[in-house]
Amino acid sequence: MKSFKKIISGVTALALACGLSLSASAELKAGDSKAYKGTGYMAKYEVLSVKDGKSTVKVTLKNTSKKKINNWAVRFVNYGNIESVKNGKLFSPDYWMFRIIKDDGTNGSVAPNECVSFSFTMTDPGNSSDIPEGITVYSDLDKSNSVKDLNKTAFACYNGIDQILNDYKAKGVSFDECFKNGVFANLNSKDGMKTGFNYRYKTEIDREINAVVSMFARGNISVYVGRTEIDGKDSCFVQVRDNRTGKIGQYPHRTQGEATWGTFDLDTPVYTNYSESQLRSAASHAYDCVAGYLYDLMKEGQDYQSILENIDFQAGSDEGLKIDMKASYDGVDKVINDELKYLEEGMIVYVSEITYRNYFRFTVQTKDPATGKTGQYSYQDSIIC
Repeated sequence: MKSFKKIISGVTALALACGLSLSASAELKAGDSKAYKGTGYMAKYEVLSVKDGKSTVKVTLKNTSKKKINNWAVRFVNYGNIESVKNGKLFSPDYWMFRIIKDDGTNGSVAPNECVSFSFTMTDPGNSSDIPEGITVYSDLDKSNSVKDLNKTAFACYNGIDQILNDYKAKGVSFDECFKNGVFANLNSKDGMKTGFNYRYKTEIDREINAVVSMFARGNISVYVGRTEIDGKDSCFVQVRDNRTGKIGQYPHRTQGEATWGTFDLDTPVYTNYSESQLRSAASHAYDCVAGYLYDLMKEGQDYQSILENIDFQAGSDEGLKIDMKASYDGVDKVINDELKYLEEGMIVYVSEITYRNYFRFTVQTKDPATGKTGQYSYQDSIIC
């Protein structure tokens, strides 16, 4: 109990040193504030005024580490339209609900135990905005990127690029035209595009991807967007490289840190480190694949007895089915693999003996070969759902 009180007292003392009170309010009105604590920093979000459909907010950061912070940036959720920023610059695209405000170029260095503040004014019709539940502060203190971080960054960028391609498709611009006409000129260049809070790009796409990468990876980072074919269809892939360590993350086909830069590298060993919830979710999806496949056979006129007598698939073997983007499976194995290969590549899928009594009954188990963790889903779970 004494240790707990010391921790709370320490947090309170640090907060008060820069006026960072720990109070919070559920309604947005002048004087409301909330304090946040993270690794190496504390922050305070304070509403200065609410008037005529506009709100002005001040954010104060305190460096609680033992090292000087350089090139800070703050991320928070905000649904209002930010009109102006003082002592900072809006870094994220205007249409994001995630707002990132960085230093203005003159106040980026913050010594230990010192504070820095910025303010912004936003439109807030109906006073509908809330104080953010959390704030994330970025700086150059943490320049390390794990392989998991790099793969996560590549995945986030891939989702952004996929949305951009769909937006262009809706405008009548094809996948091929996007790459040939320079939509991804920087991102598709030989060395990729450098990213970070200090980089400023002219095109909206470059700014958006730079913001995405900067949220997930720190330090000297480059991102590459390439084109390839998956299942005979045009597709893109993303690689993210930590130029300090040389490690590369990729999506699709997450890597263990090594890949041929600028090439969709399916030969590099796949990275797996799945949580139990991810494994169970994959088991559920695989279960649906098998069930759907079996009932499709019945719709085609086959009876359940002939299906059970003739079905033979890798997922039903002792070795199980390895989810692999390069694999060429058929039958139900292909259905399972196609469903899982983007998000759950590297997992092993096992399907138990299938029986039939009013409906097909079986169990699916998934396994991460790297950690040994497993997930499971059965016909009993299906009934409960």
